[in-house]
Amino acid sequence: MRITYLILLLALLAWKGWHAWRRGRNNYRRDRQTYASLWEYQLGNGVSQREVRRPFLIQSLQRALLPVVKQWKLWAVVAAIGILIWLLS
Repeated sequence: MRITYLILLLALLAWKGWHAWRRGRNNYRRDRQTYASLWEYQLGNGVSQREVRRPFLIQSLQRALLPVVKQWKLWAVVAAIGILIWLLS
């Protein structure tokens, strides 16, 4: 029972992580295509690659992780039930 719950919990976390990564990657690509002229403009004015990339990365991380954080209450309940089952069995 313990191993089964652990495997299910890890599979669920991996699934959510993969979807968050994919959502962030797609958002980053879409923003880079949409704002390609802004990217080139800033590079042409002497801004470093790191400084130009930072707002795109921050926005993609926010869009990727915000839905997962909003579902945190559900994850806390699932984890608490799992810990209780683990301790009681």
